[in-house]
Amino acid sequence: MAQQDIPPKFGVAFLPGPPAEFSAWCLEAEVLGFDLVGIPDSQSVYRENIVSSTLAAAHTRRVRFGPMVINPITRHPAVAASAIATLAELAPGRVILGIGTGDSAVHNLGLRPAKLAELREYVTTIRQLLLRGESVYQGTPVRITWKPPYVPIYIAAIGPRTMELAGEIADGVIILNGLLPENIKASLTHIGVGAASAGRRVEDLDLWWWTSAAVADSRTAAIESLMMSLASGAKHLAQVTTDGKQIPSELEPTFHEVMGRYRFDQHQVPGGANVRLIEELGLVDYLAERMAIAGSPNDCKAQIARAQKAGAYQFCLLVAFANKIGFMRRWSESVVADLS
Repeated sequence: MAQQDIPPKFGVAFLPGPPAEFSAWCLEAEVLGFDLVGIPDSQSVYRENIVSSTLAAAHTRRVRFGPMVINPITRHPAVAASAIATLAELAPGRVILGIGTGDSAVHNLGLRPAKLAELREYVTTIRQLLLRGESVYQGTPVRITWKPPYVPIYIAAIGPRTMELAGEIADGVIILNGLLPENIKASLTHIGVGAASAGRRVEDLDLWWWTSAAVADSRTAAIESLMMSLASGAKHLAQVTTDGKQIPSELEPTFHEVMGRYRFDQHQVPGGANVRLIEELGLVDYLAERMAIAGSPNDCKAQIARAQKAGAYQFCLLVAFANKIGFMRRWSESVVADLS
């Protein structure tokens, strides 16, 4: 099959909300044919991730799901490995584990995100616990005394060094660098460098492109519903460094200002301080073009086609606004139906 003929796949990510509502979202995602449900982890602003993941296991039968993403700072690897392996017993073959350096979960505790060496050790430790039940973490033996099932590990990556690490050691990558052709090509290049260092190919990894998404009667209306997620995307691009992230040089100081002023206690809050921040700094149009699939059904299909042409085929759609079921139905009926 030629690359241009590869059909796209779509997952959906929900910020964990009240249990009954969250369960209904997951069930609807499965009914509508989504391939993945991603579940963010941020204890200060969302409901508990592992409890929410358990609800996903209980209320679905087919769709893959799992944390997107936990981090080395707030969850010890033995605790994380035990939790994810237990989930895999509830839903064999359907659970994945996403791991990143830490974002709002970490900042809302006044802590710092993990460094890449810490991320490497954390991923390695969890993999060893899942494969053989024991490992050494930060110089201390850790173990799981029962035989856990293996769960594929995905690394969330934005910058080139994290992408190279993901290409080297992960089973899959959650790519948060954006959907402009230059972003996609740079991401594939860096993941490929890491994969080659471990004797692998990019094709050996399961790649998911994380993006905000909204379909509406107009592009303006769609973007309006995504503002809090666009603000989060701006902060992602500015975190640690802007180097190697394909940010126009004239915008780099503006992105640094976003990072300095971002309110983690209002992370993904509609109409909050972070929304006002990206409006004040004039970043909305750039972020909407880079970090979202948004607009009318035809707008969305055109943006997907552009991303496919650049090499992206699997998209995890973050839905942070209220009408999640309405979005999934309209997306399935007016966007996906014409792509099949």
